[in-house]
Amino acid sequence: MALKLIDKILEGIDKLPSPNIVVQRIVAVCSKPDASSSEVANTLMMDASLSARVLKLANSAYYGIPRKITTLSEAVMILGFKTVRNLALSVFTYDMVFKNRSSSVDRERLWEHFIATAVASETVAETVGYPLKEEIFIAGLLHDIGKVVYDFLLSEILEMEVKIAQKLKKNLIEVEEELEVPYHTEVGAKLLRSWNFPDLLVYSADYHHNVNANPNELFLNQVSMVHIGDVLANLMIRGASLSWGDPVLSPFALNALRLKPRVVLKILERSKKKYERAKEFLKLD
Repeated sequence: MALKLIDKILEGIDKLPSPNIVVQRIVAVCSKPDASSSEVANTLMMDASLSARVLKLANSAYYGIPRKITTLSEAVMILGFKTVRNLALSVFTYDMVFKNRSSSVDRERLWEHFIATAVASETVAETVGYPLKEEIFIAGLLHDIGKVVYDFLLSEILEMEVKIAQKLKKNLIEVEEELEVPYHTEVGAKLLRSWNFPDLLVYSADYHHNVNANPNELFLNQVSMVHIGDVLANLMIRGASLSWGDPVLSPFALNALRLKPRVVLKILERSKKKYERAKEFLKLD
């Protein structure tokens, strides 16, 4: 059954919404070592709706800029290339989550989990002194994108999984294992790879539930940050991730980052406060 389903998913991935040319260009430009702020701003200007929504986020309480940012060039210079790229990807991901009108799941709650995980993962990165916290924010945002793929392509299976998870108080990945269907983690990783997104995002999607199974030690710490962020997000908003079992922190991930449980509790409290400032991310229409 699993092989047939994964074949169906692979066939359907090409039909799913993909980042439009402007978002693709922003990702590419922001990754260039010689990119300029004007190049990033000019790329954003190609899409008026995207530009307006990025400016809205740039002026949100989450970033705490003391004065209003009125132009894209200002946003790029003040926030930095990677943050602006994350804002554009946040808008795209929001649109993808809410695009499937026939969804059987609570997409608003699922989106809340995406943002909570992004915020908590970034907070973990800040706590351990990881210099590229923007990368961890976007890895947290996209970690569960496989659930969106399921919602588009196999909604009846996702609906059944969610009902079982809620009734038996289990996590979704446990239900997937018992039903012998492809894990949402694997599905999400395949989608991100099909979009040619960075390996960090692919591995974070694939292994955030099973950090020690990650075959690429290069991303061990980053995937561990997303794992902890996901667990904390599930504590912050129970059931929003479509899972209903108790979140379990991996000792492997804690050891990799040299984090003590008392520090994780402090990260949880900081994440809750940061999430309250991230309200603009929750409604991006």
